[in-house]
Amino acid sequence: MLQVPRGNGSPSVRGALTFRPVTSLGMPSLPPPADPVWKQAWDAALYGASGYLRSYPMTASVDAATLEPLIDSLAPPGTELALLGSAGALAPDLSALGRVVRFDVPEGYDGLVVALDWLSHVPTHVVQMDPEGYPRLVHVSPRTGHETLGARLNETSVPQSIGRWLEQWWPVVDFGPGARAEVGTSRDTAWAGVTSRLAPRGRAVAIDAGHSLGQRPRSGSLRSSDGPAIPDGSRDLTAAVALDAVAAATSGRSGAAAQLTYVTSEGSRH
Repeated sequence: MLQVPRGNGSPSVRGALTFRPVTSLGMPSLPPPADPVWKQAWDAALYGASGYLRSYPMTASVDAATLEPLIDSLAPPGTELALLGSAGALAPDLSALGRVVRFDVPEGYDGLVVALDWLSHVPTHVVQMDPEGYPRLVHVSPRTGHETLGARLNETSVPQSIGRWLEQWWPVVDFGPGARAEVGTSRDTAWAGVTSRLAPRGRAVAIDAGHSLGQRPRSGSLRSSDGPAIPDGSRDLTAAVALDAVAAATSGRSGAAAQLTYVTSEGSRH
């Protein structure tokens, strides 16, 4: 894959002759495999066979006492809670507050789903503006974290949904060369999957680090709390959530209270 220069580097010479190395048998050797796109590498780093979250559970970003007022506003006493993400770590404290908890969301659920730090752990595509002003998918080495720019979003190999989502929710082209964005289509789909399991009386709330249109971070928000963001399976990887997009995908609403930013959604009444 051609690496796009990051400084004021001159464009690579495309017309030069190149010769593929040969094996000891005289057969042309295959080029090394291209690094995966960030979404693929991120998914493997967290959820693969040797993924970080298979060995280390999520750590809750807030405590049960901070969540309690929001939970009480959404679910009367006695309502069961289905805990997703790092909310599971708060199960003993929530139980001590008189709540019955579980760790799955059955079909037709009429309780309250509480997803804490869950959406920020859903891997996304990462896009970066190249020096010529074109948005491109970002590839990354799982071993070193070294990044290269891949296909432009207008190429036929790239799903059109990526460009459409960015145009509506994160117009990264307006920020110019070097700007980055995490494409929230996977988060929208994941939350819609949760809410589709709700009964008409069921509700769901996703509490997470987030941002809204007009306040998107120019450099994106993909990070690791354990050092550089390298998808090698040895560290956690998260990115803040486009909460307004998630809310729109489920006819929900985004909000903020005290230390919390969140999305609330309800079961379909149709």
